[in-house]
Amino acid sequence: MSVSSPPRPSQPGRRFHRPVFGAAAVAVGVGVVLAGPAQAADQRGPGYSIPDSAGHKDASHIGAFGKPAPRYHDAPYLGYCADPEDVGPSHGIHYGPIANFSTWKSKITGKQVPAANIAEAAFILSDTRQPTDAQAAGADAAITTLLNPGSTYALPNGSRALQRLSYPNVSPESKKLAAEYLKLAARYAGPYKVNIHMPATLKPGAKTRVTLDVTSAAGNKIPGVKLDLSGATGTAKVTTGASGTATTTITAPKTGTAHIKAVAKILPSYTLRAQIPDKENAQRLAVTGGHSSAEATASAKVGGAMGGLTITKTAAVTHKLLGGVTFEVRDSHNQTVAKGTTNASGVLQINNLQPGQYTVHEKEAAEGYQLAPDQKVSVGELVASTVSVTDAKIEKKPAPRPRPVHLPGNVLPQTGA
Repeated sequence: MSVSSPPRPSQPGRRFHRPVFGAAAVAVGVGVVLAGPAQAADQRGPGYSIPDSAGHKDASHIGAFGKPAPRYHDAPYLGYCADPEDVGPSHGIHYGPIANFSTWKSKITGKQVPAANIAEAAFILSDTRQPTDAQAAGADAAITTLLNPGSTYALPNGSRALQRLSYPNVSPESKKLAAEYLKLAARYAGPYKVNIHMPATLKPGAKTRVTLDVTSAAGNKIPGVKLDLSGATGTAKVTTGASGTATTTITAPKTGTAHIKAVAKILPSYTLRAQIPDKENAQRLAVTGGHSSAEATASAKVGGAMGGLTITKTAAVTHKLLGGVTFEVRDSHNQTVAKGTTNASGVLQINNLQPGQYTVHEKEAAEGYQLAPDQKVSVGELVASTVSVTDAKIEKKPAPRPRPVHLPGNVLPQTGA
């Protein structure tokens, strides 16, 4: 069982490094493997100088703006242009501070961007590692697609989107990376939910296995997430494995309730970080960085020691032990909690019942016997309760004897004219 609280948006300035996605295992974050130095193909930042939509040579840029390009060497984070039809930061435009945005409108379409697209773009932008030129161009194409859905700049079929990735100086790898980033973002973007799976009732003093996972907005389990545990687990740390799950054990107290809290402190952001320019015709910058967190708590009652029940089935007159008789044991809510069939010795043993009141219901009698009425029984701790159920034989009614028919005199019945 699990009870989750909403994830908390990140605060600007906190770096989040996502592990790499591999073939054998997937780790938390987008597989935007932003590793290795950029080639710095132009002075703007990682990526490539390309013609603009009007064909002016080197007038546009596909990639990121910012470090380590000479024009932006002081930029603390990389930025990706969100409005490709407007002028960019290379025109000396002044930008305001980084802010978080949960809503966003595309300047190209004039429509609000779906919340899922914003979360997926934020997921890609969460990585602050320095990209190669090809990686930056792929990330730019993916982010532009998410923030301008249905436009000519949106993959997979937007004509300008395909044109920007097809110039001779743009690595063919960029197009493949853009598709990969979009796919991974759809699977692993937030908001996130921490799930704790444990029994509703624990045995006093017994060790119990607890399973944890963190799921994305799409419901996919995320590998490589570090969780801080407290409560019945004590202070502990676990990390979800390749399957997206982690396990731990707790020792239940003798009485009361066992509580567990699990916190994932660093997850990719699902809120867009951006800088807004002071000119209306300038592009907004979607900024890298940011993270979110999520947590959950769960509780389980510590039950008393389990009890048992022994049902003995006999014939009412002969006291013969009857095998093959099926019973159901129902709780106080008339729910069946156990069932079984008596053995050749006429005995059915049922274990691991919570102490309480139960009803013994005969479901199927032995051949030739009637069903017995229901019986109430109380089950206590440790010691097995017993109940004897007797069945009466089904009495066979004597077969009726044919009565003779007497006709008066020698009169024959008429059979027709």
